Amino acid sequence: MKALLIVPNIKSFDAMPSVSVACLKGFINEKTSHDAKIIDFAFHKKDWKNYLTDQINEEKPDLIGFTVLSFNFPEALEIAQYIKEKFSIKIIFGGVHVILSPQGVIEKDEVDIVCTGEGEFVLKELLDRSLDCKNIKGIWYKQNGKIIKNNNRRLIENLDDLPFSDFKDFELTKYFTLNHNHLPIMASRGCPYNCTFCGNHALKEKLEGKYVRFRTVDSVIEEIELRVKQFYNNGFKYLYFFDDTFILNKNFINEFCKKFKKKGFHRNIKWTSNVRANLVTDDIIKTMKGAGCYEVRMGVESGNDFIRNNVYNRKMTNEQLVNAFKIIKKYNMELRLDFIIGAPYETIDMMNESFNLAKQSGADQVFFSRLYPFPGTIIRDICKKEQMIEENVLQDNIGMPPIDRTRFVTKKQIQRLFRKINWWQGQKYFDTGFKLKDVRFLLDIMLFLIYYKHKYELEMNQIYRWNIQKYKLSNL
Repeated sequence: MKALLIVPNIKSFDAMPSVSVACLKGFINEKTSHDAKIIDFAFHKKDWKNYLTDQINEEKPDLIGFTVLSFNFPEALEIAQYIKEKFSIKIIFGGVHVILSPQGVIEKDEVDIVCTGEGEFVLKELLDRSLDCKNIKGIWYKQNGKIIKNNNRRLIENLDDLPFSDFKDFELTKYFTLNHNHLPIMASRGCPYNCTFCGNHALKEKLEGKYVRFRTVDSVIEEIELRVKQFYNNGFKYLYFFDDTFILNKNFINEFCKKFKKKGFHRNIKWTSNVRANLVTDDIIKTMKGAGCYEVRMGVESGNDFIRNNVYNRKMTNEQLVNAFKIIKKYNMELRLDFIIGAPYETIDMMNESFNLAKQSGADQVFFSRLYPFPGTIIRDICKKEQMIEENVLQDNIGMPPIDRTRFVTKKQIQRLFRKINWWQGQKYFDTGFKLKDVRFLLDIMLFLIYYKHKYELEMNQIYRWNIQKYKLSNL
């Protein structure tokens, strides 16, 4: 049988090919007797309907699968509705949003089956059984208008049993232009922490089996070796580790860095990963830097201790954050920080604490986002209690509008704060770009506006950052 795996990005912006969909394709093609192909709309947004129709007519799939997050759920439904209007093909939805809100998804007319856990063995069994859903663990499905809820399937315990992700259906050369030659990779699945705004604590309650799992270092090194052979001559130069917390296991980090250097990869391949402030030590950062890590990404979420720990349950102090900043900059690593605005009970003074910490951090990139109350999360329950979510959104589970006010801060106040943040970020990026390239930076901005933005449908907020990242990477 044949499966089409769709990345639902007809409107959203993706700088990286989807590693989760690539993993599913690799599994089906290498571990089953069936075939899978990926449809990615990153470079087909304007003509996505014609592109999709041509692909379906050419491939003639038996099953079409979507991996969805809360952000792109509306896009997935729009694509699925179009498929149902034109073709008679079974559609399965999976992914984090589906696991956290399976009832809201299976009730949609466009969806025939939902996957309530990891998808690899679910897809294998579905295809092996010619889409007969009876008693297949890990799915809900519709039969004669009735929703059938099968038992859960346990999580895959040994990640080394999975084949490597298959990126061959992605237009990687174009992606390399978008993301400056980065390729995604994952060394682990799951996170042990219970931050209230993140889906991990909710997923742990829904799923059965060991939640946090690491691949062996040898498996990760073998994959990197393969990527060098496959894509280095086509532009691949940097690895983007998608792990929730890459430095969770100190022994893993030490072994990985040692073997990465032994292979000589650190001379030609640099990498970036997520870290957590309370786990950052001088030894770990020094080891990572010596093995080619050029950047670390860190979630701060709030500069206010009450919001960060009592509301978000981050379990980290201001002192740990500041210490982590100092260690990272000591080794001349790029530092990227993420903040969230809009926590229940957050005041404008608390929001300004976040802004002030960002300015004092010395970070190279700082991102401020609004709070998104994902299904199944503790923060969503708090937002509902505080009447911060519209009732129609609660019923539909469609889209995931961010919180635009708190008990103490109005929508207009938050908008004013973001204008102030955006002005500061723009000025910071402009000063950095001019310092790095002088007048050439202005010419590159014009080139971005005239050529790259339209050709690759880049977002306006990248007008400075995209060029600056290119400059800094060229100096590594």
